[in-house]
Amino acid sequence: MKFRRNQKKSVYAGKGQQNKIFIVMMWLLMAVIVSSLAVPKVQAQDIEVTERRLSVSEYRDKMMAGWIGQMVGVGWGAPTEFRYLSKIIPEDKVPVWQPAMVNQFSQDDIYVEMTFLRSLEEYGFDVSIRQAGIDFARSGYMLWHANKAGRDNLRKGLAPPDCSHPQFSQHSDDIDYQIEADYSGLIAPGLPNTVIALGEKFGRLVNYGDGLYAGQFVGAMYSEAFFEDDPLKIIEVGLRCIPPESQYAEMVRDVIQWHQQDPQDWQKTWQLINQKYHENPDYRRFSCTGPEGSLNIDAKINGAYILMGMLYGNGDMGQTTIISMRCGQDSDCNPSNAAGILFTAAGYKNLPQRFTSELIQDKKFGFTEYDFPTLIDVCEKLARQAVVRAGGRIETSEEGEDVFVIPVKEPIPSKLEQSWKPGPIADSRFTKDELAQFQGQPILKLILWLLPVLAIVALKENYKLPALLFALPLVVVLGLWTLLSSFISAEMLSTFNIGPVIVCLAVGIALLCLVGEKIGKYKWYISYFIAIVILLAAGYSGTVGSNAGRLDAGTKISLMTFFYWAGALLLAFTITALNCRKSYSNKRFVAFFLLWSVVSQILFLFIYAGMNWGFVIAILGKLSTVIMVIAIVGTVLGIILYLITLPYLILIFCSKFYNSRFRSCLGLPAVEKVE
Repeated sequence: MKFRRNQKKSVYAGKGQQNKIFIVMMWLLMAVIVSSLAVPKVQAQDIEVTERRLSVSEYRDKMMAGWIGQMVGVGWGAPTEFRYLSKIIPEDKVPVWQPAMVNQFSQDDIYVEMTFLRSLEEYGFDVSIRQAGIDFARSGYMLWHANKAGRDNLRKGLAPPDCSHPQFSQHSDDIDYQIEADYSGLIAPGLPNTVIALGEKFGRLVNYGDGLYAGQFVGAMYSEAFFEDDPLKIIEVGLRCIPPESQYAEMVRDVIQWHQQDPQDWQKTWQLINQKYHENPDYRRFSCTGPEGSLNIDAKINGAYILMGMLYGNGDMGQTTIISMRCGQDSDCNPSNAAGILFTAAGYKNLPQRFTSELIQDKKFGFTEYDFPTLIDVCEKLARQAVVRAGGRIETSEEGEDVFVIPVKEPIPSKLEQSWKPGPIADSRFTKDELAQFQGQPILKLILWLLPVLAIVALKENYKLPALLFALPLVVVLGLWTLLSSFISAEMLSTFNIGPVIVCLAVGIALLCLVGEKIGKYKWYISYFIAIVILLAAGYSGTVGSNAGRLDAGTKISLMTFFYWAGALLLAFTITALNCRKSYSNKRFVAFFLLWSVVSQILFLFIYAGMNWGFVIAILGKLSTVIMVIAIVGTVLGIILYLITLPYLILIFCSKFYNSRFRSCLGLPAVEKVE
């Protein structure tokens, strides 16, 4: 029994020893497992990523999606732009998306930045800021706010960077470069410092301080979207690219914090944004509409609305666009930026068909030489240059595909500037040679100087009709210019070059009057052909000559405007003549000419609207609105056309000789005839 007890005791002791060994082994095994799991994590944290890789095909896919996103956002939001100020757009007022809305080829929110792309394409990334300013000064499209102020200053001879300095521009903090900075990120994947540098070159043409940082921030988000799809992480990268002390950076931090506090109720966050960045004058110290204006074109509040779509859209393309739009103010530009960034992160192949199915590939963007495929090719070309310039390289994969190897570098923001307390000006001015590149030659001015000389000659020659016919354009143009400028903005007048158009048309009519006695001898169709040639010659020489002989985008729209007016003039004369052939008097002719001047201008406006129907509908909405606007504008233009022509008709009717030739040319009775 004792042996058995001892034996049993020894057995228990052996088992206890085994248990201890087992426990120790288990602990060792667990330690090995934990350490094996922990080691890679520690190593991943310790290893610094120095470069990122992106295949060129994937780059093109994402970059193409970025442009689509811009077009979708601006097209969807266009009918609401500036219609809802300091208030949320009601849900039932959100436009219904139509696939054709993607074709935003006539939107300044899209084509202005292509001017910058063109400068880079032509001169490379080493293009000087002065050359960038010259190219922008030569643009022919309509502009507003900071874009307009910057370009006006450039055209006055104020070279960059002073052209956007707060001393010379009241729009330095406006939204403009924020709208246009998309290009900078789309051609600089993973290269935030390239984006910042492009802002210093092109953003400086129009903005200063927060207005400039807004564009650098947006461009940096695009740049990061090639590698990241988390909106918050994309925003955080953009934030590192602007001065942290700026009010714009403060706005970004605020929106992030407010979203974290309430990630579900975006309208509550909208209220917080409105209270601080719209109602608080401390954050509107350089607002071009004043600290109390309902219209707020400041970059900060509109930038906040971009972030609203990105954060509260939860990755949904439609919701991202709609939320950004519903925040109001510039409610087409903001969703354009938000959608552009989100679409870039997603890539073209992942876009819903409703956003791409009706894209027109072969239509050119306004005032550019780019259609959609050309735009994509140009961006790839520039991206290749950007990667190499930044110290990266382009490798070929085993599959034979080009791959961007992009260096990872910490962003270096621009220095802090504040528009309400700006730094000194650079005292930058264009030279005479530089001014000659975009200021028109004085051909048009010489014509205007020649007219009073002819008027003096006319007086000296005892009011001879030919001299009066040539002198009359001066009186007509100056009178109409005064009339027009009283109810049409100067920007509208200068953009469509109505000055050159009116001068050319007046001179063309004068020429027709002077040669009327010659062409009146021929059959009516020969007379009309000669008249058309004379008008076209006057229009081409005047519009092209007023722009230093260059047939650029601005000259083309001026020339096209002239063709519309000349066509309306000839049509009005033709129909008036047909109305007066059986029953004629000078008063009857003048009355019918007024009617058909208006009708012909309305007709040509309908033709223009038909050629740009998608854009017109997007801006004006309903068909009834389109008809009403065309009727009003056509009536105004018809009256202007009538006023240009009426003095010549009066002079002609006062001269028996010219009156007979005029009637002969139009096939009218030789004497007044009433039936």
